[in-house]
Amino acid sequence: LCPRYFSQHLQPHNFHSCVQDIFHTLKPLGLVGKNSPTAVCGHSLGGRIALQYSHTLQQEQHDHNILTPKQTWILDSVPGTPDPSVHHVLKAISSIPLPITCKSTLIETLMSEYKMNKAIAQWIASNLKGKKDEYSWVFDLEIANELVDNFADQNFVEMIHEITSGSSNKALNSTIHLVMAGRNKEWKEDIVANLKSIPTFGDSFHMHKLENAGHWVHVDAVNELTQLMVDGLSDTR
Repeated sequence: LCPRYFSQHLQPHNFHSCVQDIFHTLKPLGLVGKNSPTAVCGHSLGGRIALQYSHTLQQEQHDHNILTPKQTWILDSVPGTPDPSVHHVLKAISSIPLPITCKSTLIETLMSEYKMNKAIAQWIASNLKGKKDEYSWVFDLEIANELVDNFADQNFVEMIHEITSGSSNKALNSTIHLVMAGRNKEWKEDIVANLKSIPTFGDSFHMHKLENAGHWVHVDAVNELTQLMVDGLSDTR
């Protein structure tokens, strides 16, 4: 749900522009009107874009001929500013000279010089394109940094409230499922309590916790997540 992250686009580079990119992707595919996606799902940054997507359509549906999805799934996207580790990762990869000649050497460098664990280092190395001895990043670092800076500008809690109950026309509202990773320490008690204070919590806003999953919930708890989504998405039929 974040094509802007991977290619060059005109400024501004923010969540709203990411949503416009999605609209420009859906329209040539004919995924508009009655063929609009009935559900959207995003992980981490993608979860924030999914939230922005549904909120934009609720407010501006008539401008795009794309219907508000019946369900919005947000996978381990924590409200507020990004964890400091995100800035650490961006700073580290910004300092790596290009082209990158060897993936294994990159992993070793990230672990030894930047003190990253092996899983993070391997994930970063998976974001390379090119051929042997001439690798570069699949994403635009400048755009990535600008999008991270946009985290603080998104009123996560208020948007959930508006998406799940903001319109008297229920067809414009969307049910939201927020999936939390049980091993993600960023889910502080005050953040969870604030989310549960949303009036639609337990009705059109649902929170799920996958106890044994880390941030990559789709890897650590793929079976549990799949069953959770199958059960939830059955309600859109």
